[in-house]
Amino acid sequence: MSIRSLSAPALALSLFCTHFAAAADAAGAAANSESTRQAFVAAMQRVRDRLPDSPDSPELRAYVIHDYLIAARFRRDLADKAGDALDAAIDAFLQAHAGQLVSRALKHEWLASLARRQRWDRFLARAADVTDPTLICDRFEGRLAVGDTEGLGAAVLERWNLPQKQPPECDHAFAWAKRQNLVTPALSEARARAALAADNPRLARESALDVPVNRSAALLQWSDLLESPKSALAVLASHPGLTVEPDALAAGFEKLVHNDAPAALDLLPSLLSRPGLTPSVQARLQRAAALGAAYDHDPRARALFDGLPAESLDPPSAEWRVRAELWAGHYDKVLGEIEKMPASLAAQPRWRYWRARAVAATEGSDAAAPLYEEIAGLRDYYGYLAADRLHRAYNLNVHPSPDDIKAQAKIAADIGVVRAHELFACDLTDEANAEWAAALADAEPAAKVQAAHLATRWGWYAQTIAALAQAGEWDDVPLRYPRPYPETVSEASLLADIPAVWIWAVMRQESLFRKDAVSRADARGLMQMLPATAVAVARRWHMPHLRKDALFDPPTAIPLGAARLRELLDSHAGRLALSLAAYNAGSTAVARWLPPKPVDADLWVENIPYGETRAYVQHILEHIVAFAYVSAAAPPRLDELMPPVEPATPPAPPEL
Repeated sequence: MSIRSLSAPALALSLFCTHFAAAADAAGAAANSESTRQAFVAAMQRVRDRLPDSPDSPELRAYVIHDYLIAARFRRDLADKAGDALDAAIDAFLQAHAGQLVSRALKHEWLASLARRQRWDRFLARAADVTDPTLICDRFEGRLAVGDTEGLGAAVLERWNLPQKQPPECDHAFAWAKRQNLVTPALSEARARAALAADNPRLARESALDVPVNRSAALLQWSDLLESPKSALAVLASHPGLTVEPDALAAGFEKLVHNDAPAALDLLPSLLSRPGLTPSVQARLQRAAALGAAYDHDPRARALFDGLPAESLDPPSAEWRVRAELWAGHYDKVLGEIEKMPASLAAQPRWRYWRARAVAATEGSDAAAPLYEEIAGLRDYYGYLAADRLHRAYNLNVHPSPDDIKAQAKIAADIGVVRAHELFACDLTDEANAEWAAALADAEPAAKVQAAHLATRWGWYAQTIAALAQAGEWDDVPLRYPRPYPETVSEASLLADIPAVWIWAVMRQESLFRKDAVSRADARGLMQMLPATAVAVARRWHMPHLRKDALFDPPTAIPLGAARLRELLDSHAGRLALSLAAYNAGSTAVARWLPPKPVDADLWVENIPYGETRAYVQHILEHIVAFAYVSAAAPPRLDELMPPVEPATPPAPPEL
């Protein structure tokens, strides 16, 4: 058959298959060409800037990740050039790259475009396996449009029953299901209850509209308890005769504890005395109140925990019961509560350390020494604290892993790893991560260790650390603690007058050395700073005006993060633990957590209410020790890095 006899889609498919085979043959030569990389990066930037494409050189066309450039161009063109010709070309590309990672984002955006244009003929044939909620809803819409309703009702109800708000693309299908009398009052009530259990009162109210009034009143009351818990619970506390579902009462009280624990504690006696309240619901209220009081360092927490039946003490309650006693300085009770913990919980280094601390406080240092001895050799926060108590050197248990160049060369030759490396070198980190994960998904632990060595040679430190973790290799400390951007870190260290190892420790914990990292809160870059915070810090430190995306530039991000840490150290009297907590949770939160009298820093850290922040501080302190080791610096001692935490300084009286 001649080329002229082929249809447009078939011709496109033929051309793409030919291109793919040629690209594979030339991959080895093109992958190592820095000029080809730069041409690829420049071409991708033209795509982002929506500029006309320049002709691709033969080297660029043979580049192992050239297909990612083609896919990016297709995605760009979908915005303003969508039509039959582009659809045919994209369809051919997707067929030629079926099952390949390069096609995923393009397929998603193309299907979304087809749905917007109501090209159901193409969409439905290619959307049978979609998992994205919006595309699932688009598929419902398409099936309704072409009259394909066999089995549709069950599929629509399955989506409708989910306790999360669905995309607006599902509205038409949901309305159709109601017109078909598939949505019954009983189903609507069940959906509302599922939404309430998932803390989604808005969706519950929506579903309650289709529930008879005599059944919907309880649903609306439950919604009120979630949306306005303080006022709704105050009404129930002052009117014990008002009926309320036990789960609704407990859910509302738990929400109030989260929002305003003191207010919840004030209402607790009245709520506990409501008639008909079962012991299990009473325990649920009391447990929530005890946890809230413990988070707030409220002395009432201890009595609330004491009043709880033993069977209602889950692991978080057991831990916070100990923390409340620690905060109160009642070490005899600390021992008793640790003894009551489940064996698996009490065996953790955290509670073994605090058991030793309690023994030291009640029986003396000699009695505690064997308990410290048990964990003093661990390479972690509590192991270092125990070693400090024994005045002995830290044991980092360093055992470098084999560095097998031959095995690494074999891994590097895998076409998926080749693509991953080139994508990483071109700053397409998400795509690189996906290719890397697919290529090494079935690798044995020993191979993943060699892949970690390979990633280090490429400067891909996030993959180094991840691969070692997947392989269960924890003792190669030098490999797990790389020190990238040494000149920039050194300059930032001088600028902010903080040790370089502190900067690397924060960087590792914040971003795992991903310069393009972005958090859900929009913190950016290696040091994970919010743009507004970065602008303010740059202004105070007389740094250049920040351009867009400047936080993704290491020479900009690292000094800014170091300067921010210096500001926090200055505002917290140089106390590192408080400053790190403020870097993570904000200075306002740290101010709330200050003790009424001086306390040991390890005790203060243990009582940080936010689990994420507590772990953050502890891990960075661990990282500081490790980075000092790999830097051949004198290992810092945690007891020196963690002086006692003082109460808040009262404001000075006004001058007369």
